[in-house]
Amino acid sequence: MTWIGPAGKKALKYGPQVQLLWKHAAKPATSAAQQAIASLASRRTALKHADTVIEGAVLNVFHEGREHWVVFSKGSPVAVYPPLAGGQSDQQLAALIEHVDLSKKMTPDQVRARLTEQSKRQQVINVAANLKEQARRRRDGFD
Repeated sequence: MTWIGPAGKKALKYGPQVQLLWKHAAKPATSAAQQAIASLASRRTALKHADTVIEGAVLNVFHEGREHWVVFSKGSPVAVYPPLAGGQSDQQLAALIEHVDLSKKMTPDQVRARLTEQSKRQQVINVAANLKEQARRRRDGFD
């Protein structure tokens, strides 16, 4: 168990700094992660809702610094996810999309196709980075 010695030394050396970092950064990091998860859940809910309505479409809108997904049926807004702070009245939905480019509305299938394309693109980038790293390691004699 030769790794215990170096690990113990690192824990003694950097433990206080890690504790301070955790003390000050844990709450902001946790809230950012929760917001990201909530955003994904809102998108998923909006896509499911748009699948169930006639001529369903979704539009990504930002309101007061937060991402909202507006669901449309036959061109008119029917719901927004996550819900707005004061509820969902027709006036609030109209005000939310008043200055938005409505030509950017997408059907749920178009959104899913775009997400799939982005995922494939990221996979290609990851493979290229791995190949580059392997070539560098061979060149430097690490393999």
